Amino acid sequence: MRGKNEILVGVDARCLNTDHLRGMGKYVSECISHVDASQQLRWQLFGDRPETAFHQPPGVSATIELFDFKGYRFHTWEQMGLPMRCRRRHVDLLHCTATSLPFWQPVPTIVTIHDMLPWRSPLAGYEQWYRHRLLPGAYKRAAAIITISESSRRDILDAWPWLAEKLHVIPHGISDIFLEADEFPRPDLATAMIGEARYLLYVGGAIERKRFGWALKVFDSLGLEQLKLLVCGFSGQERQVAMADLSPQFAGRVSFLPFVPEEEMPGLYQHAELVLYPTLYEGFGFPALEAQAVGTPVLFSDLASLSELKGPHAEILPVENLDAWIAACRKIVMRGRRSIGASTLETKWASQFSWAVSAQRHLDVYQAALER
Repeated sequence: MRGKNEILVGVDARCLNTDHLRGMGKYVSECISHVDASQQLRWQLFGDRPETAFHQPPGVSATIELFDFKGYRFHTWEQMGLPMRCRRRHVDLLHCTATSLPFWQPVPTIVTIHDMLPWRSPLAGYEQWYRHRLLPGAYKRAAAIITISESSRRDILDAWPWLAEKLHVIPHGISDIFLEADEFPRPDLATAMIGEARYLLYVGGAIERKRFGWALKVFDSLGLEQLKLLVCGFSGQERQVAMADLSPQFAGRVSFLPFVPEEEMPGLYQHAELVLYPTLYEGFGFPALEAQAVGTPVLFSDLASLSELKGPHAEILPVENLDAWIAACRKIVMRGRRSIGASTLETKWASQFSWAVSAQRHLDVYQAALER
């Protein structure tokens, strides 16, 4: 039974209705899990793939509803099915967590716009109308808008300056597991692939703006045969394509990891000599934060939200200066790791990115939206 003063929050949780949790799924799961249990709040989580696993946030009691809806390529699940279910379930507030939201909003609706990447690609026909007409109109009707960095805030206001009064910046946090130990074990998966060899780590996947090709150039140009490159973030099909495309000189030197569970990621970062993160644009950039939290240098450029993640182990390099990337890698590898483990300074810096703080700030936005 629903308590008299309880607030029922509906969540577009499609990012939890998937085989493996990634960035957006981590965001939703962590925020919900870190809400203070004393809050008079209940969750109604909606997904769109009844045949696929659903990752319920740990320690959270929630009602989960997975439903299909015809006309998927015209976004009817989001535009019709979701608001209909919210009204039917007597939801008090709807949080759309992945940039898009329905134009029809029968309950107060909040949306998280992670970045402006969906508007950076050329579009035509229905998709152009959807991105450039329907969604901006829906943002104008929303009770509040959340974004995850000052960089994304600037990009959003460049496109729609009239959203300024309802736009809130709430940075992501870092998972508690990254702060739980000074030293993490080397993952068995890495050892099974490369033995005890020293390695560089690329985290980013196959998307062009992540620049896997650039990471390969840097690694190859080092000319250090004893080093390996571990590649993380590729799907099964992407791994097959990438391995088939690799030049012969990388045989035995570059290994593609399958999906790595989050509990093994701190050790994977920490035992790397360094992390290559040459992405051209990120709404937030978890790898830059996570690597530094466990004491590992991470190389990236001063672009977009990454400017806000320059911590104690950030190596900031020009985007297209290959020699600078090679020199930075060589310097770090040659000096060797002084020790494995995070210092008090590193832990303190990473702790400022707290999911508990992020969750509380989300609740403040929820409450303000309901009061209006």
